[in-house]
Amino acid sequence: MSRYLLLVNRASGGNDRGLDAAEVCQSAERIFRDAGHEITSAAIEPERIESEIEKAIQTGIDGLIIAGGDGTVSTAARLLGGTGIALGVLPMGTFNLAARDLGVPLEMENAAKFLAAADSFPIDVLDVSGHACLCTTILGFYPEFAGIFERRDHGGHWWKKSWRLLTGLPRIFARARPLPISWSANGQTGRAKTKFTAFVPGRYRPTAGVVPARTDFRSGTMTAYIGTQKSSAAALRGMLDYILGRQEQNPDLQILKAESIVLRSVRRHHCTVMLDGEILRLKFPIQFRILPGHLRVLSTEANLTDQPPQKG
Repeated sequence: MSRYLLLVNRASGGNDRGLDAAEVCQSAERIFRDAGHEITSAAIEPERIESEIEKAIQTGIDGLIIAGGDGTVSTAARLLGGTGIALGVLPMGTFNLAARDLGVPLEMENAAKFLAAADSFPIDVLDVSGHACLCTTILGFYPEFAGIFERRDHGGHWWKKSWRLLTGLPRIFARARPLPISWSANGQTGRAKTKFTAFVPGRYRPTAGVVPARTDFRSGTMTAYIGTQKSSAAALRGMLDYILGRQEQNPDLQILKAESIVLRSVRRHHCTVMLDGEILRLKFPIQFRILPGHLRVLSTEANLTDQPPQKG
């Protein structure tokens, strides 16, 4: 028997799609108890997430189930890393990248059943200047664009936001200023002018789809995807290659694998990034460092090996 605490973020995007926080608590508690576990739950406001997790760490629970979006999950990962307490993800966000990566079903009841039967496994975490990244950190035009429609349309459906990105890409990309960056990694240096760069713990799967999926959760490395596209046409080609799962063949994409990367910019002191769905402003130099096996998560061995990505 394991002891769990479920925390539901009342402000998560799932609430805008008809998921009631109290019902999520009741349903998940029933499923976990039927599986032989002890569990308590609470639906809380987003400003209380950190303090409630910090209190939970002191209680000696075996696992913390977070019901919220990727920003909430990232906060939990930062606080739970190194504690040995397993993190379970109930998908109540928009894209639910972490849930998809870990193989958690996107329908709420099936997700709870999956987590109640799952085991605890260590995975790598990407430390980004002190912030925990489970899925991806993006800089360039996309964080600026995403920040606009997230403020206008918090929550909603992932496919609507993906369509908005695809249709708005030429205009937004053409308007964006390239960011001059330089980096040092693996004893080597490089530089580029980029409008889109992503840093991923592990790597992206070379499979077709609109929502990114990762693999190599326990490789001890990260992958940087540095886009050097200069025109909207090149950006559209890059997006198409990504959707078709052939991004690593794109001629305007530099790919760098490393355990740590230091990113600098000569002309900029700060940079807007999207870290697991959360918009942040970070100061240069930005330090990326992989933390091997830093966080325990609830999943299955099959989902943490190089298997086809979770659908849904």
